[in-house]
Amino acid sequence: MSRILLIRHCQSSGQAPDAPLTPDGVRAALGLADRLAMLGADAAYSSPFTRARQTLSPFADRNGLPLALDDRLAERRLSPSPHEDWLDLIRKSFDDLDHAVPGGESLREAQRRGLAALADIAAGGHRLPAVATHGNLLSSILRHADASFGFDSWKDLRNPDLFLVSMAEGRPHAFERLAG
Repeated sequence: MSRILLIRHCQSSGQAPDAPLTPDGVRAALGLADRLAMLGADAAYSSPFTRARQTLSPFADRNGLPLALDDRLAERRLSPSPHEDWLDLIRKSFDDLDHAVPGGESLREAQRRGLAALADIAAGGHRLPAVATHGNLLSSILRHADASFGFDSWKDLRNPDLFLVSMAEGRPHAFERLAG
């Protein structure tokens, strides 16, 4: 059995892939770096989105670790264009994992790629890798371990949020939310 520290990125200035962290987000990333070192994290993986990279960069830099980027950890593509009812779309996707608007990605599709990324990371021989991703993708992964992790759980996520995920046979089977 292996374990992974799964992280929702720190507070961001927006949703675009290149949106940076806010000043509060930058401060939180510095504090997170201390916390990850205390927990014994020994590897750093991130979504290619700026906010996820900036969340883990302080930890990776301080500890002389490369920050490995994995496209499979990117945020779920809800829709190819903005939707006023985006919150309803997310709610529907938790009720029906296969629900997707044309050109968008279902929660199940996001879950598959996220699970594949975690399986590869778990097989990497690290003691405790830290993985920065996004709320929808993180929620889909946690839902795999506990089907009760739904829309309300997603809404309750913090920026950042930190979960210790226990993996068995390359799949998450349990998780614990770690206190800030």
